[in-house]
Amino acid sequence: MAIYHFSGQMLGKVTKEGKPKSPLACAAYRSGEMLLDESTGDKFYYDREVKPVTHILAPNHAPDWVYDREKLWNEVNKIEKNYNAQFAREFNVALPRELSHEEQENLAIEYCQEAFVNKGMVADIAIHRDDENNPHFHVMLTVRPFNQDGSWGMKSRREYKFDEYGNHILKKNGQKDFDKVDTTDWNKKETFNSWRKLWADKANKYLTQNNIDQKITHLSNKERGLEKLPTIHEGYVARKMVEKGAKSERVEYNKEVKKYNGIVSELNKYKQKKEQFLYQQKFSRKFSPSEKKKLSSIAKELKMFVDYDSIINRQNQLDKWNKSLVFSKDSQDKMAKMERINKESDLLKEALSILNGESERFLKSYYPTWDIDSFSEAEKLEIVDKTINLKRVLNEDEILEIEEDVAQDDLVRQVNMVLHNRYAFVMNVDNQIDKISNFKTLIEKKIGIFDHTNPSVLKEAALKNPKDFKHLKNAVEALDKLLETKEMMHELYDMELKKIYPNAPNRLTLEEKEFLIVGYEYYKQPIDRNVISDLRRYDVKDQSKIIHILTKSHSKYLKHKEMKEKFPDFKLSNPRYLLFFKDECLRNIDKLSKEDVRLLKQINPAQFANDEMNKTDFVRNINWSINQRIDANEKYGLLMHSEESNLEKSSSVLLGTLDQMLSELTRDRSYDSKKQFEEDLRRKSKKKNIHRSGGHSL
Repeated sequence: MAIYHFSGQMLGKVTKEGKPKSPLACAAYRSGEMLLDESTGDKFYYDREVKPVTHILAPNHAPDWVYDREKLWNEVNKIEKNYNAQFAREFNVALPRELSHEEQENLAIEYCQEAFVNKGMVADIAIHRDDENNPHFHVMLTVRPFNQDGSWGMKSRREYKFDEYGNHILKKNGQKDFDKVDTTDWNKKETFNSWRKLWADKANKYLTQNNIDQKITHLSNKERGLEKLPTIHEGYVARKMVEKGAKSERVEYNKEVKKYNGIVSELNKYKQKKEQFLYQQKFSRKFSPSEKKKLSSIAKELKMFVDYDSIINRQNQLDKWNKSLVFSKDSQDKMAKMERINKESDLLKEALSILNGESERFLKSYYPTWDIDSFSEAEKLEIVDKTINLKRVLNEDEILEIEEDVAQDDLVRQVNMVLHNRYAFVMNVDNQIDKISNFKTLIEKKIGIFDHTNPSVLKEAALKNPKDFKHLKNAVEALDKLLETKEMMHELYDMELKKIYPNAPNRLTLEEKEFLIVGYEYYKQPIDRNVISDLRRYDVKDQSKIIHILTKSHSKYLKHKEMKEKFPDFKLSNPRYLLFFKDECLRNIDKLSKEDVRLLKQINPAQFANDEMNKTDFVRNINWSINQRIDANEKYGLLMHSEESNLEKSSSVLLGTLDQMLSELTRDRSYDSKKQFEEDLRRKSKKKNIHRSGGHSL
């Protein structure tokens, strides 16, 4: 069982008995190394059965010699000149034995870096595993800060006392009176308590990451409202005594405490059951019997616990699975998998709808003064969960914090989604870059960070605003990932275009490259101005069939199923495919029936998209433009057989017309190339600034 043990002490040059003590002896005992005390010439070495795992961590502005253990503690010995000076602060911390050796080591390093090194101390860490049942680490910390130039700083300064006339107040011996003021907060009780809490938080994070259902706490039994007595730290020596048959007072005391705590534990179980029953009457989920039955059925069908996070995660898994099937060969197995994906998606939507309905009822009951409609679905569910977990109504700050966390999670989810969907990525990348850049700028302004902020200010901002700094780090990483992927997509499309359109201009936007490639995928041939009038994929009969399938009153699942059976190569989930289809029908509109034309206008490509990233303004605008042309055709059909009409029919409405689009792609772009070159320079400069504001300090 994971235990909490975190004890500390100050190490001085004399013991309680008044005997001299060397910093080198203390460091040698913990590290298992032989160390020489230069002031006395004494060598110290303590043999250990298991060699300790050691590390030295230091602030960026510390001198290089701190990483030499012998040099470090000899320099400390020199600077702490008083015979009774304190030379180190030391902590002894129990490591969770449920973790692997590697995870224990990572945990100790991460904790010491955040708790001590980021505050300006040098941390000399030694992990002891002499007893596998008692893994722990010692950390010796310097008590004096370093100046920015790497020299030793002052531990404290004098603040002289003055009377009301501005004269020095004198002591009885005639010397000027003063207060001693520490230059750091390392000696404060509040700081020590924050270190204790941070250790519990870090250890619990590692336990959770490794799927270990245990928690430790820095709070005493009294603070936690428990009647159990705390055990004491037995230590390596006491355990060895018991192994050899001797008695240890520490071990015997702990045995008696455990017996007593066993009785208290049984009493507490009864109290907990009583408390749970009382709270059931207050903050609890209020699903109707039919909702409970439906959720139970869905959970059984999907073989998963149904809550918001599990639904979102499963939806993402299904999206990835669906995308992997799109480009595979059609087969009976593929159709079965597609049916399963669509069925599970419908069940997930139904479960999410039930959760959303219940959360609205809950919020209206316990938060009647809040504008419920202003919250997103994720925010509503999170507020409900936290209210139930804390068993109280949340205050305004806690609700605002939930809104920030949900917005950040949503941002990360969107970035991950956009990188797994090539079509959506192309249509949204610049909007996403702007969105994340704006988010990054807001956080930077909030915590006072700018492009040329020096490392010390960055660290101070990180300590004062850890949550905002984490958000900033995520935004910087997301921007880097987007910019890198955008460049990669350019290279990928260039390779495809070189094979399909060897004479395509060098300077095309991602959107233009996407247009040419999707056009090739749809018509199965390069789309060229010379062949516009001959571009056909489906004859009139097939066009009519597809129009009727897409406009049936069936569910989207059944439409997908029927389309796959009759037209397996039709990429129904890609809205741009549907736009090309509508455009093709528009150029063939005089051969379609009036009913077909009426239904054609009802086809909305965005409705068939698998995710929100595909429902872009680009898709909606072009669909609207096509529908305008259909309306115009119905209203002014008199030009249908004229020469002008034939010319008109040979074009498309995609970004104006297909003819116009191809004309645009093949025009002289020397001026645009110059503009693009300047934009690339600005983009590279911007990316450098991103790294400066984030940098390694993040």
